[in-house]
Amino acid sequence: MSALPQITYTIAMPQPHTHLYDVGIDVAGLSGDSSDFVLPSWTPGSYLIRDYARHVQEFAAEADSTALIWRKTAKDTWQVETNGAERIQVRYRVYANELTVRTSHLDGSHGYFNGANVFMFIPEHTTEPLALHVQTPQGWQVTTGLEPAAEQTPVTHAPFSLRTADYNLQTRVFIADDYDELIDCPVECGTHRLLTFEVDGIEHRIAIWGRGNEDEARLVADTRRIVEVERDLFGGLPYRHYTFILHLTSGRGGGLEHRNSVTNLLNRWTFRPERAYERFLGLQSHEFFHVWNVKRIRAEPLGPFDYRRENYTRQLWAMEGVTSYYDNLFLVRAGLITPERYLEILADEMLNLQSQPGRALQSLEQSSFDAWIKYYRPDENSGNSGVSYYLKGGLVSLLLDMAIRRRTDNARSLDDVLRYLYATYPVTGPGIPEAEGYLAAIETVAGAADGFYRDFFARYIAGTAELDYDQGLSYAGLRLEWGYRNRRNSEPPAWLGLRLKPEQGRTVVAGLRSDSPAYSAGIYAGDELLALDGWRINDALLPERLAERAPGATVTLTLFRRDELLQIPVTLATAPYDKLSLVRNDQPDALQERIYQSWLGRQT
Repeated sequence: MSALPQITYTIAMPQPHTHLYDVGIDVAGLSGDSSDFVLPSWTPGSYLIRDYARHVQEFAAEADSTALIWRKTAKDTWQVETNGAERIQVRYRVYANELTVRTSHLDGSHGYFNGANVFMFIPEHTTEPLALHVQTPQGWQVTTGLEPAAEQTPVTHAPFSLRTADYNLQTRVFIADDYDELIDCPVECGTHRLLTFEVDGIEHRIAIWGRGNEDEARLVADTRRIVEVERDLFGGLPYRHYTFILHLTSGRGGGLEHRNSVTNLLNRWTFRPERAYERFLGLQSHEFFHVWNVKRIRAEPLGPFDYRRENYTRQLWAMEGVTSYYDNLFLVRAGLITPERYLEILADEMLNLQSQPGRALQSLEQSSFDAWIKYYRPDENSGNSGVSYYLKGGLVSLLLDMAIRRRTDNARSLDDVLRYLYATYPVTGPGIPEAEGYLAAIETVAGAADGFYRDFFARYIAGTAELDYDQGLSYAGLRLEWGYRNRRNSEPPAWLGLRLKPEQGRTVVAGLRSDSPAYSAGIYAGDELLALDGWRINDALLPERLAERAPGATVTLTLFRRDELLQIPVTLATAPYDKLSLVRNDQPDALQERIYQSWLGRQT
């Protein structure tokens, strides 16, 4: 970038303990009598309007050291009267005390920020190159996917007074091609550890804030294997460097992808035992795969973004569901988990989906479209009224992969579809069309003669037909064996169909399945459960008492509902299966064996 950017952002941390970022914007090349400064209302990759403008305070603007008049014209918009000035400066503060992967956090230990939370944009100037000055306490390092400026010196028009002169801050300067790139590169500042490794001569960094039971050497080695195996699918890495930001805290989790970086929020003790570490590897694999799927293979509405309002798409099942399918599959291909363990994970996901009555009410396309009002706002009825595009999208992707392999004699797979999409929809062009774009790609790769994939989409993606696991997995020589985890005799166990949670010494109904006896009998979420057939129960004792009953028996539940004591009879039903095993056939045919081996990456 040879030309001096006409927009310079500065973000400073003069008093980290206040949780306040000081932000300045210096912009030249303006025209007209006023300019709008707008703060995004959501973070790409996290599909919910969050109204970040609520954390902005002390907004001010000036030109040539003269204060300018401004006013709010919308919840997210500050309009500045420029009086024809070609260059103005804006400053404001942002309160940042929410530690998630999609928000920003500042305290005495570090500063972490997502651009969407802190950097306003000028609507007419979002495609211009820009500079970012990051001012931190002395001794703090700055890690981000942004490119460092060629010379670590301030540009000639650094933003005006940010109240930082008396705080002995150090400055690092970065550049971005446009506002979208600024937003898509979170920044970690502080005394975090920085681990590095290379793949294909490209540097990868792991910035770790916090401490837990991690093994640094293993973390690096296993992350490198994930990078290598995902690179193998596409034949190369599409970035100059990559940054993993890990936040180790207590009892939290989540991840958010970016074009050449990721932030993962983890329980600090997640690296042991092995099953917990396995979940971490799955998160690393999932978020890294978004380098391609979402960030480069994207649905048409997902870029360029409208940062002020919802960006609707019916393809989140492909963006997130396909990624969910591949995350643990890559762990098998990388040798980080065994094929047997992977089959156990798949079985658990199938059981999870089958426990959600909402799978029969909401399609994957509907779930994708309604992410803005449903997925990030779950309640006690969510499993009854809807379905996760992550969970069901991953299982539909599995069945789609199996069908492609079977119908092409294992010559093609979902891997080939992704490679086709990557080549056909480059990051600089439009994304996958909403109207049958994904279907068209599959038909191009795997054939469209008999309409099989069109019917598949109609049934399982646009529709709510029950997934045919038996048929799909039989193509890889697998069969499903359903059963019960705890069965005391030859009879199936009895079932109420409610979930309990302890709450301040009380046993409260957390939720009910809409296909359950408790739901039909009129038990409510929020009821305080006291007794079954006159005997005190809690969340630990209820399963023991139910195990003594048989399906068809009637029991009486005693409970408080809004301080009213009630007794409600419930007729128990046969429990749905809660155990599933995916078992390999003893004598698979040649095609089944080839599909199984190539699917799991066990042969070239």
